[in-house]
Amino acid sequence: MKAKIIKREDFITAKWAGGETTQLAIYPENAVFADRDFLWRISSATFTATESTFSDFTGYQRYILPLKGELSIYHNGLYDRHLKPYEVEYFDGAWTTRSTNSPDCRDFNFIVKSGSLARLQVLLEGEEYFVRESAIAAFFSMDDFEIEHISYEERIGIEGFSLYVLETDSEEWIRIFNAESPVIVAEYILK
Repeated sequence: MKAKIIKREDFITAKWAGGETTQLAIYPENAVFADRDFLWRISSATFTATESTFSDFTGYQRYILPLKGELSIYHNGLYDRHLKPYEVEYFDGAWTTRSTNSPDCRDFNFIVKSGSLARLQVLLEGEEYFVRESAIAAFFSMDDFEIEHISYEERIGIEGFSLYVLETDSEEWIRIFNAESPVIVAEYILK
């Protein structure tokens, strides 16, 4: 098992057409987002406008949820969906997608290479999460929280807007403590 905490000051922030995006993590770590040579990427974006068109991510699957504010997703010719905070939308990155949002919106994005085994889940205080063998699981919350490795009875404090990244050799049970805000888990299974 390997674990690390990536703090806010280590994130990479850039402008995009509709606001600002912050890359929390990318895998492999030497991957370049613009080159589309990554297996997964976690980011969070804010919006300067209340409408935007999503970038084409053909070859990837996307998970998105609002952390703050509301977000409406329109998948051209397929369906529309209105998301309140922590409601997850999962869709194909090749779809033509646009959105509208409240002015205070901040989202959370997990993009994974198509054909990969991955999942995204939202946990609350006291809930447990099973991390699979040979996986990378990233835990994120807007506020401070604690993670307990149940088998080791070890608690780790995580600052808000930081990312706790756990790479497993064997299965792990995790419990969430002292979480004022929901904790998002983005898990990618290594093959």
